[in-house]
Amino acid sequence: MTDRYYSAPLRFSRSFRPPGGGDELCVYTSDVSPGVLNGDHYRSDWQLGQNTHLMLSSTSATRLHPTPSAPSSVNHHFQLEQGAVLEYFPECVIPFKGSSSSLTTTFELGEQAVLAYADIWSAGRIHRGEAFQFKRYRSLTEIWQGKQLAVWDRFGLKPECDDPKPSAALMGYTHTAALWMIAPGLGAAQLESVQSTLPPDGRMLAGASVLATGGIGVRLLGMAAWELQEQCLRIWNSLRPTLLDKPSLTFRK
Repeated sequence: MTDRYYSAPLRFSRSFRPPGGGDELCVYTSDVSPGVLNGDHYRSDWQLGQNTHLMLSSTSATRLHPTPSAPSSVNHHFQLEQGAVLEYFPECVIPFKGSSSSLTTTFELGEQAVLAYADIWSAGRIHRGEAFQFKRYRSLTEIWQGKQLAVWDRFGLKPECDDPKPSAALMGYTHTAALWMIAPGLGAAQLESVQSTLPPDGRMLAGASVLATGGIGVRLLGMAAWELQEQCLRIWNSLRPTLLDKPSLTFRK
């Protein structure tokens, strides 16, 4: 890591090597405040140089607090130069009761860049009886391969106007996950391996498909964030040893 800058309430750990050696760096981000508060606007910018390899996660969920007077937002921007690798598995996004918030994540991939990104969302603090009690939530994920748009994934929900129970996007579940995997040569030949890793219908519902520009996208519905997190890592680890010539990815927190 050649340069870093952050200001409160955002911070991130010193970079360190994963157990067993290797040339990749592991970094954890954290929020030293209670979470994203009324009127807060968070922004992070990451630049991965040529042939660098970053394993990135967060120490806790993105907690979107009530916004009685001004909505909040979180924006992440990643630029991967040629041959760079980013494995980004943040903790769950949780919109609290009374919150109105948006989350935007943008990736710009250079030639031969590799991306694995898991986006996990909860309908609220479920165990406190706050499911779908936020005012509004919007998210957008964009992944660019050069000048070509590979992924444009938008989700929005306003429970007062949009009853989430019959929603085709949720089907009665309280948690969602999207796993985007882009790498040179990753496509239909690897889709069968990914599909064999998907959980059977029950507490989770999942499907996978090949992206038009190359790569694989996976969508999951579930009832607990940790189950979706484990499943996303399991799916990625079914491909990682072959794609990166690395052992299975683990995050120790």
